[in-house]
Amino acid sequence: MIDALGISFPNILFQLVNFLLFLWVLYRLLFKPVVAMLERRRQRITESLAEADRLRQQVEKERAEFQAELEDARAEAQRIREEAARSAEAMRARELEQARAEAERLRSDAAAEIERSRAQVAEEIRGHTAELVLSATSRVLDRAIDGSEHRRIVEEAIAEVSVADKS
Repeated sequence: MIDALGISFPNILFQLVNFLLFLWVLYRLLFKPVVAMLERRRQRITESLAEADRLRQQVEKERAEFQAELEDARAEAQRIREEAARSAEAMRARELEQARAEAERLRSDAAAEIERSRAQVAEEIRGHTAELVLSATSRVLDRAIDGSEHRRIVEEAIAEVSVADKS
């Protein structure tokens, strides 16, 4: 029955050996190089992924360092702004105090000058008044009084004028 179908064992055995030999040749010539190529590619991909991961970690680290430096710079800038504000406030306070002291000095100098002028004017008025009193007295008395009596009368008149000025 197998012979009726055209199947012969030596042919099957020969074809089986041919097929196995063909598989062995394919394995040696194609499968091994393809597997080796795929293995190399897998290794390159693994290395690329590892390198990408290393670069990502490095970028993260550098970004964190940059953020820290940026925060430090911002803090330093804030400290400088605050120091400048304190310095400006202190300078303003010093300038204000100097201006107040200068104004007080000018006021004091002006008051002293006014007092000196008032005293000088009062002295001039007393002198002028004394002259007028002396002149009037001498005309009234027609020189009947001697020099010492005359001087006493003038001094009394000056004293009366001084008392009148103070009131």
